[in-house]
Amino acid sequence: MKKIIFAFAMLLAMVACSEKQTANVENNVESGEVAFEIAKNYFFKKDGTLPANPKITTEDNFSKLFGMATTMGKDGKPTPIDFSKQFVLAIVLPVTDFATEINPVKVEEKGDSLLYSYEIKKGEKQSYSIQPISIIILDKKYENKEIVLVNNQETTYFPAIDRYLAEQIGSQYAEGEHCIPFHSIVGVDEHNSEDILVWGDFWVFNYNQVGDTLKCVSGGNHPGLMHISQTDNGYKVTSFEQVEDGSRNLPTAKKIFGDKYDAFKAINSDEQKREKLRADVLTSYVKKHNLKVSMYQDYGWPAKELGK
Repeated sequence: MKKIIFAFAMLLAMVACSEKQTANVENNVESGEVAFEIAKNYFFKKDGTLPANPKITTEDNFSKLFGMATTMGKDGKPTPIDFSKQFVLAIVLPVTDFATEINPVKVEEKGDSLLYSYEIKKGEKQSYSIQPISIIILDKKYENKEIVLVNNQETTYFPAIDRYLAEQIGSQYAEGEHCIPFHSIVGVDEHNSEDILVWGDFWVFNYNQVGDTLKCVSGGNHPGLMHISQTDNGYKVTSFEQVEDGSRNLPTAKKIFGDKYDAFKAINSDEQKREKLRADVLTSYVKKHNLKVSMYQDYGWPAKELGK
């Protein structure tokens, strides 16, 4: 009954800039800003695995993750990177249909560490999806420094949603080896950081790996409204208003989604796009966790191939 719409795409062009080095003393440890350049006209490859560490020191590793997005005009060529003299720090966010920018603030040398400060700016919902990236280039003399990301908060609240679905909803179903949620967002109200409202069509499934196949053992659909709070340590789901089943389904859906009900209904009824989203999410999960899996299967149905 409950289906999904979502689109995946990868795109982000960054604006070039650089920072001049300065110096100061903090806690008796000498520190100073480190010059960097923002690399523009690159994109994250669809078959890439999200980097666990932002530091990339070789051209081979870089080319496995990023491709060149050459455009017209004098600024259309990718920023050159000489890995014999330079290395990069790359931040890649999950695919989103909200306008999102990653803005580097500064890189500061402090003892044996480099403190990389950056900001995430999130805008309005779009009709297409992007994969936000930020790549900065630094001198190779800093390559052996430990990288500390100063922005330790979760960059968006979507990881908090997935964590809630897995821990609070997935745990109520028959247990599997892998709990993999996915969702399509209907609307967001961010005016109150202590109570961010996220309306969505939320799904969660538990799977067991059998050979090269993820076999679904349990799961289901839980549309509704999540209340999310932004704290010093990131985002947290504080409560979840769910659409009820049976005779209460329609009235509770209309009450919870309000003027967003028609949008929810369109998302919820599109089985083809929901299955495309599920396959994409499963493919990303398999790559992230290095699973030897190429298929997924629902009980009583033929196995389906995951994306490459």
